[in-house]
Amino acid sequence: MKDSADAPLGCVAILRDAPQDLFSHPQIHERLAMLTSILENFPTPFFTVDANLIITHMNQLMERLTGYSRDEVVNRMTCANVLSTAQCNTCDCLLKQAMETRQPISGVRRSIVARSGKVIPVVINASLINDADGNVIGGFEAVRDITPIAEAEQKISLLTDMTQEGIMMVDEDLRVIFVNTPMSEILGKAREHLLGTEAAVSLPKQLLAMVKDMLERVDQEHPQQLRFCSTIPSISGPVRQRRAFETCMAAALIGNRPLACLYFRDLSQRIEIEDQLRKTNSFLENIIRSSVDGIVVVDTQGNVLMFNEGAENILGYRAEDVIGHPEAFRQFYNPELAREIMQRMRSDQYGPPGKLNTTRVTFVRQDGEEVPVNFSAAIITEGERELGSVGIFSDMREQLRIRRELEQARIQLMQSEKIASLGRLAAGVAHEINNPLAGILIYADMLMKELGDQPQWSQDLQEIIDQTLRCKQIVTRLLEFSRQPLGQRVPFNSNDLLDRCVALLSHQPLFHDVEILLDLQSDLPDIVGDPGQIQQVFTNIIINAANAMEARGRLTISSRFNPEESEIVLGFADTGPGVPA
Repeated sequence: MKDSADAPLGCVAILRDAPQDLFSHPQIHERLAMLTSILENFPTPFFTVDANLIITHMNQLMERLTGYSRDEVVNRMTCANVLSTAQCNTCDCLLKQAMETRQPISGVRRSIVARSGKVIPVVINASLINDADGNVIGGFEAVRDITPIAEAEQKISLLTDMTQEGIMMVDEDLRVIFVNTPMSEILGKAREHLLGTEAAVSLPKQLLAMVKDMLERVDQEHPQQLRFCSTIPSISGPVRQRRAFETCMAAALIGNRPLACLYFRDLSQRIEIEDQLRKTNSFLENIIRSSVDGIVVVDTQGNVLMFNEGAENILGYRAEDVIGHPEAFRQFYNPELAREIMQRMRSDQYGPPGKLNTTRVTFVRQDGEEVPVNFSAAIITEGERELGSVGIFSDMREQLRIRRELEQARIQLMQSEKIASLGRLAAGVAHEINNPLAGILIYADMLMKELGDQPQWSQDLQEIIDQTLRCKQIVTRLLEFSRQPLGQRVPFNSNDLLDRCVALLSHQPLFHDVEILLDLQSDLPDIVGDPGQIQQVFTNIIINAANAMEARGRLTISSRFNPEESEIVLGFADTGPGVPA
């Protein structure tokens, strides 16, 4: 400003707000509106920070995600105050890393804590903000809520961890990208120590070669699948100890990325149990096979399922002739007997229901012989369902034969006792009879001398003397029999003992109709033994022969010396019916 003399008096300054003018410019205003619209409608929650990590802007989605409003956050709170992640205020802060390295960071998983305290799984992408000169003036962070994905992953993890089978997933570089808990237990390594590692560290080379081949050959239309059995070294014990697995592998393109999934079912315990079961079955089969008792198992239709060697020996049938041939089974186990046995098993009168205590039945052998057996049986059930029945039987023929022999021995013993009693009685009687017989002989001899000139008397007297001498001879033999010592081994002649036995027994009523023929070799050598016991044996044999012939027939007694064997052979042959087979 100048005065009238044109001298300067001062100046007037007019100030105008240029940004406001700029913002009022139509083009700039349109661009700002467009930028604001883009930021507000950005589909992902995000915020920006300055160099000190103070939030300078956040969109509505970020407000909804965190529960904080822009008014209370912008230019007032740091991102750590809003996100509250475990990595905030540490060197692991993604915004710090992006601004320091001047490199964007994407796809990092974190868990933020909302204002309500809810933990939200998110994926974070972070980048830096530069000014016109390229200086870092702040950062940008987009936060994507992956709660549905995390929940789905938890469900999958729960599902895969609940299974007893190991599951592993590897990528085209044969690196582990997924492994469940059972698989980590199989490999003996924690899951976090397996993820991202090369599968070659954990799996056998041969298995890896198969995985690699499948990944190379897989395409969108032809996914690869393979099932086989493999082994993995035990995590403990010697290296040579390996566990067996049923292994299933599948390879497919997930997006454009080939992935392989390996599924391992541990068969080691199953194989061990099967081996033990096989050994147990073999042991039981050996017991059943070697049992002398017959064991037969049939199903509910009467088809034979088992027929052991004991049953073969008792019944004369071969197992292959009976198993699968009900008609052969019915030949020795007729339907009537089968129905009766089943009725007894179902009742409680012959043992607990479903079982039959030992009872006596008769089977018919293949050759037609009837075989008495002790038979027991039981119904085989599984829960409430009947599967069949088992019968166990013992051959009673030998036992019955032994019983008969014992009965015969008892009868012989009684007979021996009778003979012993007879011997004792004979000794007493002989002493009593000897004196009268001696008197008869004396008087008969005196009469013979006095009446010697009378033939009609002398002939009668001689008959009296002869018969009296015969009586004395019998009495003498009775005395010899009763005085026979027992338990003394002395030389004796077997023919003499046979003569004495025959002479002693031939006058008994049992032998009145029995013809005894002696065919004795005269020059038999003496033998050393107990003549008393041998004589009792001969006596018992002769009496048994007479009983077998029912006191009527012929008994031939022979003796021979066999010089080659230096033995004496005695034979007793009667005309009786013989012992039944």
